[in-house]
Amino acid sequence: MRRSVPPPPPPPPPPRARIGRYEIIDRIAVGGMAEVFRAREPRAIGEARTIVLKRMLPHVAAEASGVAMFEEEARLAAHVRHPNVVELLGIVEADGQPHLALEYVPGCDLWRLSRWLIREGRTLGLDLVVFVLAELVAGLEAVHEARDERGEPLGIVHQDVSPSNVLLSVHGDVKLGDFGIAKAAALRAHPGVSLRAKGKLGYLAPEQVIGGVATHATDVFAAAVIAAELLLGRPLFGGASELAVLLAIRDANVQPLLELALPAELEALLVEALARDPSARPATARELAARLAPFVAGPPSVLRRELAGLVLQASGLELGEAEPTPLGEVPLSDAQRTPLTEEVPSKTYEVHTASGERRGPWTFAQLVEAIATGRVGVDDRVSTNGGAPEPLHRDPALVRHLPLSSLTAVTRDADLAREPDVRCAFAQGGFVRALAESALRRESGLWLCEQAGVRKEVYVHLGAPVFVGSNVAGELLGESLVARGVLSRGELDMALAVLPRFDGRLGDTLVALGLVEPVQLFRTIAEQVREKLLDLFTWQGGTAELYRGVPAPPSGFPLDLDVWEIIDAGLQRRLDAGLEEDRFQDHLLSSIGRVPGRADHGALPSPLAELLARLESPTPLPEVVEALGSTDDRRRGYRIVALALGLDLVRWAEPAEPLAR
Repeated sequence: MRRSVPPPPPPPPPPRARIGRYEIIDRIAVGGMAEVFRAREPRAIGEARTIVLKRMLPHVAAEASGVAMFEEEARLAAHVRHPNVVELLGIVEADGQPHLALEYVPGCDLWRLSRWLIREGRTLGLDLVVFVLAELVAGLEAVHEARDERGEPLGIVHQDVSPSNVLLSVHGDVKLGDFGIAKAAALRAHPGVSLRAKGKLGYLAPEQVIGGVATHATDVFAAAVIAAELLLGRPLFGGASELAVLLAIRDANVQPLLELALPAELEALLVEALARDPSARPATARELAARLAPFVAGPPSVLRRELAGLVLQASGLELGEAEPTPLGEVPLSDAQRTPLTEEVPSKTYEVHTASGERRGPWTFAQLVEAIATGRVGVDDRVSTNGGAPEPLHRDPALVRHLPLSSLTAVTRDADLAREPDVRCAFAQGGFVRALAESALRRESGLWLCEQAGVRKEVYVHLGAPVFVGSNVAGELLGESLVARGVLSRGELDMALAVLPRFDGRLGDTLVALGLVEPVQLFRTIAEQVREKLLDLFTWQGGTAELYRGVPAPPSGFPLDLDVWEIIDAGLQRRLDAGLEEDRFQDHLLSSIGRVPGRADHGALPSPLAELLARLESPTPLPEVVEALGSTDDRRRGYRIVALALGLDLVRWAEPAEPLAR
């Protein structure tokens, strides 16, 4: 679903307005789903208490799903009581709308303190970083272990542990705020609610990036990211764009952390907490807290005073003052600001082909499509606004859209001028065998696949596909996003108009314009590229040629695929399309047996090894298929047998005896 742009926030209420029994002092944060006010609570004895009031923005309050999520947040927050968690004091109704009354934390958030330290050229220091992490993890432990009125675990996952949600008081307190923790439970209670990651990309876990399930280990990962950034004094996951950051997260690239001179055992613990596989991390905040405790140096009171002093300086407060903390207000960088289309000069392009033909005038977007689909080649020349034609290969913004297989030794790759190392036909599922054998040999290079003018490039590294290119117009990113309903045609045209400003990178352009959420775009690109690859398994003609040693393009979107899972999915496509019927129709009652000397079981994926282990002697196909299948996937056995037959690991034996009637 396309990201909707909410209306501008309403103006803050006039000074000394009231919400219920609370007197509003000022508004201290607005954005996302809610706005936050600083207020005074009248008390029967003593001075009025400063609190925070949080309410939904009007456009959120108008939607039933938004109200449900807000109420779920309040319900969950009411069950968490811990010194390291911002406390929910109560719920007040005003003008028919619920407001959350929350503990007020005078000071600043961890995001603001981190930026102040950078400006001052200072770091928090190892001891304070460990102290802050320990306090944060203690709050997370309380969140994870919260129980309802019946004593049943609530199973809360915060999912938004980030520096702007870690509040630091002028007394040295560390408190986890913003019960975005309601998101997990709200999703279970209200399946129709759309829950999207909101901008704090650097603190997502790999499983969130790829659309997996968030667990307590997801929050553990985010807490470890915060600690790593405090130690580094800069983001752990860097990149030239938000998509590059998401790729670094997906691959759990924590190399910057490894370059610090940390105590070996502490480094090992942080690296474990930052593991790509959630099951390899400390499973809960309680486990992380216990393992972190030995690294907390010095009396907590001393560390707390030291932290309090830094908070006072970063927030510009004197002890006893109570100025608003800018909860979660993170300024946009220049790269995140929306570029205006009118700021981009209008340009037209003409192509002078190598054969002397002139094409155009075209817009930049039309030129890019022509290059990507092969209608304009590397040897053609391009003129801009009627200027002198220049060779296309001299323009980096245009060269990036050329299929690598079309480039010559002059421009990039001499490897494609030679004969391919392997050639196979797509008929009878030849690509299944070609890709599987390439995986068994752990080859790296380019599979160039062609059929009736359609060309696809599959780059493999150590046998696994890492990038897929295509000259099919409908498989271009923009067209795919429109077809999937992620973008409208008008939005795509707007993005294409400013594409030159982002060096021809459509993904970066869409994110910068706010047309697509970065995580949504990341997942859509991954699905689209995977679909390009799976389409090859149903080709019934054409050839595939392997050029070993050809690297993937640096500008491509690197896949993260299990080659055997892809082959299995491709075989399922072939079964669904009826393309494997010839292999089985005359052998439904036949037996299959091993081909002697054809396989090293240690090099085979587990399904093939499992099949061969069952074939101590020729075995009837129905018996094999039944043994390898499951209740949820009865065709698994056929896919495994089809792959084994394609690799010549097994062969048909004598037909079994006819079944008794």
